[in-house]
Amino acid sequence: MATVNIKKDYSALNERLAKLFDESGVRRSFTVPYIEGQLQAEHINAVGDAASQNGGLTENVLTSGHHADGKGYGSGDGKTVGHPAEKLRQTVIPADDENAQSVIEAAQKLINDFKFLLGDDDPTVQTAQGQLNLVKRTNGSGMSLFDFGVLMIQMMYKPVQAVARAHNGTKEGGHTPHLRGPEAQSAQEQPETAQGGAQEAEQAPEAQNEGTSTPEAPTAAPAQA
Repeated sequence: MATVNIKKDYSALNERLAKLFDESGVRRSFTVPYIEGQLQAEHINAVGDAASQNGGLTENVLTSGHHADGKGYGSGDGKTVGHPAEKLRQTVIPADDENAQSVIEAAQKLINDFKFLLGDDDPTVQTAQGQLNLVKRTNGSGMSLFDFGVLMIQMMYKPVQAVARAHNGTKEGGHTPHLRGPEAQSAQEQPETAQGGAQEAEQAPEAQNEGTSTPEAPTAAPAQA
């Protein structure tokens, strides 16, 4: 049976965005590594402290995740990185940028995860795919790093919420398009995840699935000034 891992693929998207920013010549404002056994709140506080020394959260775009080849969630194999928003606005993605293409590939893989869990007809999935298709036409060429990065993260927000609602709304402990859907969930059941403005890193339960899903929300991303 096919499997998906929302958190791992979300981390990969963040990791590739950070690489794109780095290799486009934008120097990091700060890097806060994860620490083995560290509480989520402790990492969030450390990120906030680092950001406050570098213009504040609203002046930085954050990417956060565990390394694709590391031990995964709960380990120290990962970090939260801040890049200065103004420098990202001033830097434009050139034609045929391999790092931008790599980000787009990671974004498509994550959307494919959502399709597996929610179905191709889910409106949040369709919206995210439509946004990504527009970016694919140019591979991000001509976009600022800021606009590209924020779009890549924010297009995932509503599908993540939909997966969380679907999971919480199933008695079977998981969700596929063939199981009872999210309509049974009450409106007040909402996962805590990043939206809009600058947000701290946030970890979530493991989302490794064999036809079912257990995510609430992947690591919260960046950072819009």
